[in-house]
Amino acid sequence: MKKINNKLLFTSIIILGIVLTLVVTNLSFVQEMVDTTYDFCISQFGWLFVLTNVCCLVFSFWLMFGPYRNIRLGGNNCKPVFSTFSWAGMMFTTSCGAWLVVYGFLEPIYCAAQAPFQIEPLTTQAFEYGQMYAHFHWGPNAWCIYVPVTAAIGYALYNRHAKSGTLSEALQAATTKKSGKIVRFIIDLLSVLGAVIAPVISIGTGMPLLVVLIENIFGISDTYRMLIQIVILLIWIAIFGTSVYLGLQHGIKKLSNTNIIMAFLFMIVFCIATGVFKVLSAEINTIGLFLNNYLRMSTYTDPYGNGSFVKGWTIGYWACYFVYMPLMGVFNAKISKGRRLKEIAFGQLVLCTLGCWVAMATFGNYGMSLQVNGRLNIASFLETGDEAGAILAILETMPASKLLMVLLLIISFVFLATTMDSSAFAAAEMTMQQNNEENQAPRWLRIMWAGAAALVAFVLLQIGGVKAVRSLCYMTGLPLALVTYLVIFAVWKMLKEDYGKKD
Repeated sequence: MKKINNKLLFTSIIILGIVLTLVVTNLSFVQEMVDTTYDFCISQFGWLFVLTNVCCLVFSFWLMFGPYRNIRLGGNNCKPVFSTFSWAGMMFTTSCGAWLVVYGFLEPIYCAAQAPFQIEPLTTQAFEYGQMYAHFHWGPNAWCIYVPVTAAIGYALYNRHAKSGTLSEALQAATTKKSGKIVRFIIDLLSVLGAVIAPVISIGTGMPLLVVLIENIFGISDTYRMLIQIVILLIWIAIFGTSVYLGLQHGIKKLSNTNIIMAFLFMIVFCIATGVFKVLSAEINTIGLFLNNYLRMSTYTDPYGNGSFVKGWTIGYWACYFVYMPLMGVFNAKISKGRRLKEIAFGQLVLCTLGCWVAMATFGNYGMSLQVNGRLNIASFLETGDEAGAILAILETMPASKLLMVLLLIISFVFLATTMDSSAFAAAEMTMQQNNEENQAPRWLRIMWAGAAALVAFVLLQIGGVKAVRSLCYMTGLPLALVTYLVIFAVWKMLKEDYGKKD
């Protein structure tokens, strides 16, 4: 207990308890208050998310090609702890979760139905731009948000031998001693709360799909929905509790590797079902559109329109990714020892992007082909918010649909478990007082955070409070977007101080 940051741990638990109590006892009030505040933040500061995202991208390219690109986390003689496959796989599965499974199928059609750039919805052009925008939201602009914080925490921990692998520790180079203590505590508090609450969004997206799949596969009535959710959570706790208990090498790495292999095999099945040549044709067209419209998408704020598309999708995504930023920074830094700065940038901007694009090319193109050819009106499911029903209907158009449902059920289970165990691991790491580069947080602390995240998710699912917490979670992305500038400055300053005026 002497190594635990008790102040941060208990403050986080108290705030988490207060938020949960308010949501449970007065959901409608919390929902209204949060929605009003969130709408104000997005309408007034949406441009800030867009600008910060561009800055992260520019900084990531500077790390990849700049004068400090060959600096290794841990020193010149330090070798990577994990293979490239396991390393990239853990980064990929931690961030994506069930979101990629659900929105891999549905986001291109969502975007086509809501149509960016004032395009007529559900037209041929809208379908093409819908697929393009899905690639954009899961492409380099998404992953670049995690690059500066990974470099900052990793460099502070492994090269400057910081006392702990937290975001606040990495920001010491960018804050003064007088104001830094309070600022760093607030940043760590937001980081811990984000690490615990952010995965709830992924669970809120993935749980309905899991329930519908189980009901359909086993012929269970929806009257047993709560019981099914309890069973799912118990299995999750068993999976990610065991994984977190075993740690990075023997638990999280193996779970992530299994997840990656299963997911890509499943994608191959959909590629074959759609037609390999059709997928390639559509993907080449999408990449061409992506390159032609890249600068416009990266800076699009729709100042003279109603802004509904960019606020609902692009800015909403960036807000979510900024909430995930501290979690991903701590986790990615811990698994990136021995990696060069250019590898950290390349791994996230290129390798993780490719994984997402394969999902969009396979799942997305199959769903799009069903919509375009009139075989299935997926857009009508999305109008009523029935995402799980839409995916079930898509699977039922496939041969051996029951088998595919079983495979998707397993993949979704493991995806969510991987996200949850990574978040529990990161929360435990952040609430350690003396957690240096050689240590990991104690197992009981990791399991405690895993259980807390599962409990929060279950309670919110039962009362319908996931939407309120999602908006609350996104709001915290605004201060963390501002923190990103401190992160970028801290990395630059540390490198400048240690390696001179190379640039």
